[in-house]
Amino acid sequence: MRTADVPLIERDHELAVLEAAVTRCRRGAGQLLLIEGGPGMGKSALLAALRRRSEAEGCRVLQARSDESEGGFPYGVVRQLFEGWLASAPPDERCRVFRGPAGPARRLFEYGPQDAPPVGRDAAPSAGDRQHVLLNGLYWMCVHLAERRPLSLLLDDVWWGDAPSLRFLHYLATRLDSRPILLGVTTDPAQKGPRISGAHAVVSLPAAELLRLTPLSVSGVRACLAARLGEETGSVLGDACHQATGGTPFYLRELVDELAAAARPDGGPPPAALVPGLAPPRVVHGMLRRLRSLPAPAVALVEAMAVLGTEPGLTYAGGVAGIDQGAVAGALGALVDGGLLRPDLPPRFLYPVVRAAIYHSLPATRRNAVHARAAHVLARAAAPVDDIARHLLHADVTGNREAVALLRRAARKAVADDRPTAAVAYLTRALQEPPAAEDEVAVLTELGRAEVRARLVAALDHLGQAMELSADPVQRGRIGLDLATGLVTADRVEEAVSLLQQLREEVGDRDETLGGRLDVALVVTASQASHLRHIAKERLRELARTDAASPVAARLLALDEPAAALRRGEPAARIGELTEKALATVFADGLASYDHEVSAQLWCRVAAVLVCCDLLGDAERLLTHALADAEETGAPIAADSYRAVRAWARYQRGRLAEAETDARHVLERADGAGLRSPMAVFAVGALTRVLIARHELDAAAAVVRTHDFSASMRRSAIYVPVLFARGRLHGARGDVDTAVEDILHGCRLMEDWGLRNPALLQTLDAAVLLNRAGRTEEAGAMVERLRPRVRAFASRRVIAATLRVRGLTAAPGPAVRYLEEAAELLAGSEARLDHATVLVDLGAALRRCERWARARQTLHQGLAVARRCGAWGLVNDARSELSAMGVRVRVAEEGNGTLTSRERRVAALAAEGIRNRDIAQTLFVTVKTVEWHLNRAYRKLGITSRHELPKALARQRAAAV
Repeated sequence: MRTADVPLIERDHELAVLEAAVTRCRRGAGQLLLIEGGPGMGKSALLAALRRRSEAEGCRVLQARSDESEGGFPYGVVRQLFEGWLASAPPDERCRVFRGPAGPARRLFEYGPQDAPPVGRDAAPSAGDRQHVLLNGLYWMCVHLAERRPLSLLLDDVWWGDAPSLRFLHYLATRLDSRPILLGVTTDPAQKGPRISGAHAVVSLPAAELLRLTPLSVSGVRACLAARLGEETGSVLGDACHQATGGTPFYLRELVDELAAAARPDGGPPPAALVPGLAPPRVVHGMLRRLRSLPAPAVALVEAMAVLGTEPGLTYAGGVAGIDQGAVAGALGALVDGGLLRPDLPPRFLYPVVRAAIYHSLPATRRNAVHARAAHVLARAAAPVDDIARHLLHADVTGNREAVALLRRAARKAVADDRPTAAVAYLTRALQEPPAAEDEVAVLTELGRAEVRARLVAALDHLGQAMELSADPVQRGRIGLDLATGLVTADRVEEAVSLLQQLREEVGDRDETLGGRLDVALVVTASQASHLRHIAKERLRELARTDAASPVAARLLALDEPAAALRRGEPAARIGELTEKALATVFADGLASYDHEVSAQLWCRVAAVLVCCDLLGDAERLLTHALADAEETGAPIAADSYRAVRAWARYQRGRLAEAETDARHVLERADGAGLRSPMAVFAVGALTRVLIARHELDAAAAVVRTHDFSASMRRSAIYVPVLFARGRLHGARGDVDTAVEDILHGCRLMEDWGLRNPALLQTLDAAVLLNRAGRTEEAGAMVERLRPRVRAFASRRVIAATLRVRGLTAAPGPAVRYLEEAAELLAGSEARLDHATVLVDLGAALRRCERWARARQTLHQGLAVARRCGAWGLVNDARSELSAMGVRVRVAEEGNGTLTSRERRVAALAAEGIRNRDIAQTLFVTVKTVEWHLNRAYRKLGITSRHELPKALARQRAAAV
């Protein structure tokens, strides 16, 4: 559908009336047809449709358009109607038309020594008679024109017509009954042109048939968008466009053109959030034209209202416009009459697009000046600081110190409200003002911290500038902590370590708490890179030799002891005791789990130690506590770190849906960000392994491919979660050599980092893959090499994993004994996924030994645990083993209670009938992501289409109750 056709949507009734009028005219019955509507309502489009229909029925069509610039020329509309035809008509046809009583009309179209008959105020005393003769002549000219073919006379914007032409139209309209003449005119009842009385005389005739146009409905707007932008355009964008335009076809047509230009590169529709700020050029030009006809107070008032925004108070608008309250009422009346405002209280723009068009019609210098006046008026009225700051963003730079103070207040409020992007905008503007010299360091620091929260790389420059300008070691140390956070998240670890060393030396004993935080930051940052670990070790030794370490440093020493024991290879039980003791000591001192963004990795390390020692629940609880602290204090990068490692811990516990929720939360926020937590590797690893457990291998590969990391991180031990997950993925796809290479490479990185025992589980994973590929001897040899370390570490999960590999590589009889022992070890543990895996392996071994009853019982048990985990790949393995014994198992894969939070949200929206593109816009994800979540929800709910979603979700809710 062409854009020009947009106004004809939802005009079926009007088109039917037009068709009937043309049919009656063709049969010899004349008619006056009025098309009435406000500006942009589609009157001209319907008139064009009337022309097309008339031409299709064989009518002679003559058309004119009134214009305010031609209103002073007598018979201007009449001449416009007929001159085109007369200029092309042959002489005999002209003679036929002007014969008899039509003769006096000839003089109106002939130019030479004689002019047209005198009309109007300058006419002679007998002008009335002569005018009647002329009108009668024009009438008979129309009659003669209609003798051979029905005549359609179409006039657009009748209210601008000149007075003599309007008198003729009135004269003609009263004599149409028995003539094949159709007179179609468009009119706007709100117009107040200088010749409006003549137009009213025409449009108020009782015989006229009136078509009063109304705005398009929401459905009509959606139909327009679908026709112009594609069938997938849905309700969210449609609702936004209807709200912006009120369904006015002209505004909608222009807005649709703007949206078409803003369509996404992937062919999808533009986001609905774009709509309120659009000001199509033709709408802007139309507003300029209207504003020129308004009195100056009305123009000033509407400009002030456009700058102030939605429903501004009249007190504010009048003050910004610079007009007194007495003049406001008159200005409002003019704006309502001009079709710019609604006749409501408080006053509102007719449609948001009108406000946007007026705003964008203002020259930049004038617009900035109005914004400055708005900020001044709102500040005097003690308006909310956000409202004032919003105008200061657009005001000219004047070196106003009060503006700097106000913008800083607004930024602090934005940070408190978790709106770091707004805070960045306010502080960037404050820096431009500029601030006083004594405030520059503070403004730069606040800006840099807000940018860290917003994950913007510019934070590094601004925090660096603040440090250079500061001469106070304590102030430099506090700023430097934030800068170190930014450097670490930008993967510039070496620079961060060097900076922290310098700052620690500068701070010395001036501030004990700050010194302790710098120690924590230095140790955890230096520990990330193998070539810097000696710096961390040396600082820990120095702190251990200090008699009076700060509480923060003492906490660091206490929490490092379990990690040191892990590196020394002590038994898992002993390390777990040390960790619990350290945590009890730390929290007994009343210390929160959060001191600063950069210290988050200390707690992540503690949680990782707990996971290695089979204390999975303790790890998750610690991370949940730390996450709550970080979110309460507004530390998004620390929060991402805790959530990422919690996703990894939750996967280890077999809580796959919750692990996915955490991982996706981290990765979606980090996507496209300049700064991201290095702990995001745990989110990638956890999400990949969750998807592998569900046997969604393509999705898992997409996660690994999409979320890449720098070369330096890939060489670091911190990258091992991704290496292990990638190895699992290669193994699931049958590429065993690559899988084993990835896993063993990750193990070597861990051992280089001093973590030999935590690598045991992953090495045993590699042995399982080798056995699956038929390389049983190689797998068995690998296990034998590990047995001394397994005995020394004595982790139940590691022992069970060793027994599992031995069971998989042994003959059927011994295999059952090994796997039974592994299952018994894991039965009381929190590692549900490991337990389910061993149960399925044990059931398969029992089946091979033809112990059918025990095999069925064990496989059903393993299947039940796997289902609770959501490990559908393992569920399918169990079902295959049962099927091999002739047992048919029908499994509804999950209920609503185990859908992920995103799956539940997508499924609920789809159940309401909302289309995929609208769901994507609502949730700020891609359509592909929505489709993926829906497909998984269908499978888990045991359905095949969205039509079944409402009942399926209702059943699951009822079951949950």
